[in-house]
Amino acid sequence: MEDKKEIRKKALELRRELLEKEVLEKSKIITSKITTLKEFLESKNIMVYMDFSNEVSTKLLIEKCFKMGKKVFLPLVSYQSKRRYLEVYEVTDIENQVSKGTYGVLEPMRDLTKKVDGKVIDMVVVPGVAFDEKRNRIGYGAGYYDTFLKSTRKECYKVGIGFELQIFCHIPTEEHDVPLDMIVTEKRIIR
Repeated sequence: MEDKKEIRKKALELRRELLEKEVLEKSKIITSKITTLKEFLESKNIMVYMDFSNEVSTKLLIEKCFKMGKKVFLPLVSYQSKRRYLEVYEVTDIENQVSKGTYGVLEPMRDLTKKVDGKVIDMVVVPGVAFDEKRNRIGYGAGYYDTFLKSTRKECYKVGIGFELQIFCHIPTEEHDVPLDMIVTEKRIIR
């Protein structure tokens, strides 16, 4: 059985091999699937990540959220006494309210956005490096999302998005790992 490090390495290699055109095509399909989900349609406050490094592109999803009258929230990695965690900020203009932050990822600009309590979120769209059919995920290893997901309301939908090539047979889990409610790929929805 592979450990998390091996799975992470393999998944990142597979994702890196995707052409930009493939990433965009698959991302459009994933966006279409998410935006027709009953859970999405019922949600008013959607937290989405800003993609990087061949992750599922979220720009189209964010634009659709705005068009559908939903509020959009982005995560920001914060530091407090050597502890890193995610803060949540509402954005209304994705072009002018983000800048490169931790690890080169686009993040909300504190002075142009409003910080909110994560409990207002109805749906969190969660990135991942790898997933399995039991709705477990492996991120980049820092644990930001697991910590954040534990702090959300029980009713908050936790939706992982990734490419089918990121789905593995089994992902080893630890006590702190938080399973998702569903995973959406270009091929299927895992519930």
